[in-house]
Order: sequence, then C-alpha cells, then structure tokens
Amino acid sequence: MSINLEQLRELLKSVNKKTYRGNAPPGASYPYIVYSNISMGKKVASGKTIKLMPLYQVSLFTTGTELDLVPLENALSKVPHTDFVGIQGDENDEKVTNFFTQIRVVENVI
Repeated sequence: MSINLEQLRELLKSVNKKTYRGNAPPGASYPYIVYSNISMGKKVASGKTIKLMPLYQVSLFTTGTELDLVPLENALSKVPHTDFVGIQGDENDEKVTNFFTQIRVVENVI
C-alpha cells in the first residue's frame, strides 16, 4: 500500500500526538516521534516525472524499551518500511533510544 506524506503524518499522530517534523522542540518529553525527509526519488515515464517519491526517516525517541515501539510497528503494518533499528545515546543524563525506520511516500506531480 502506498502512502502520501499527509497520510503518513496522520498515521504517526494517531500513534503519538507528540509527532514533529525535523526536530522535537527543546524539552519535549519522551516518547515522541520525529520524521524527516532524507532523499527525493521520482518515477519517470516518457522523459517526464510522473510521481515524486521522497524517502522519510521515522524515529521514535524513548527512554523506555522496545515495547514502546509496538504501537508504531502495528500502525505501520500495512505500509512498506524497512526494519526498525535502535541506537542508544545519552541525553541530559538519561539513556535515550532512537528506534528508526525508512518509509517511501508517493506524491503526485503538480
């Protein structure tokens, strides 16, 4: 099932109202979701671009465990995405894990 950016945004916000594009605001409480455009693909036919296909990274930042990831994984079950990867780091003396995946969205060319 393909998804456009607005549908992706709505899906992410249905999982966690604290969903931000690019960066979370300073002091945001965990867990929260951040989505960012990481590349721009396109579908070309007969020398014309017919679809834009940007790739987004979707990250869940949490001080909890991988169990915090279950609602997001369930929400994305029908959307093609890469496996989630977790990277741990320290933020303000707290252990924070960034669980992230990549999702290709499909947009019509205007």
